[in-house]
Amino acid sequence: MRILIFVMLCSLSAQAQFSTNEAKPVIIADNFQLTDNITAESTLKIVTQGKWKMNRNRWITGALVFTAGASKGFNETLQFHWKEFHRQFPNLSAQWFNPAISWKNKYKNGDPSAGPRFPMSDNVLVMVTDQYHLNNFINRVSWISAFVIKIGDSNKKPLKHYLLDLLYYSACYQAGFALTYYPFEKFKGD
Repeated sequence: MRILIFVMLCSLSAQAQFSTNEAKPVIIADNFQLTDNITAESTLKIVTQGKWKMNRNRWITGALVFTAGASKGFNETLQFHWKEFHRQFPNLSAQWFNPAISWKNKYKNGDPSAGPRFPMSDNVLVMVTDQYHLNNFINRVSWISAFVIKIGDSNKKPLKHYLLDLLYYSACYQAGFALTYYPFEKFKGD
């Protein structure tokens, strides 16, 4: 079942190209010497290794990594700073948000020996039983989606670009985490 969900997620982000032109582009990189014959019908496309810059791919994957960080920070808040979270949001249901008790939502009458509350509530569909598991699901889907989209950007780049990507995605993740964790960290008492 998990493989089916993964395939479905991959198909949502898949892209295809269809061109009615019969002329196929010839791609030439900066450090490549052309030895093939080029006909007059060929289209020439030059690939350059310019500066690192924000593009659509980085905006989308950055937003997904930010979401992954935010869901992880939210889980850490629920797990380790529940009292401060509950103090700031007293009207939210502890049965849904407090991991100390919400984990029982996946079982009939909150009893693990009674079995799952509904089919697959204790495995594949656990994300609909409480906020902690929903956050885990959001985290994984965000990471996998960002990974798949980034793999789709198959252009080879200089090492410097990969290092800048590492810094950029680390900042996106930390910003998401910080937004949902640090405001609740200040609680120290019972």
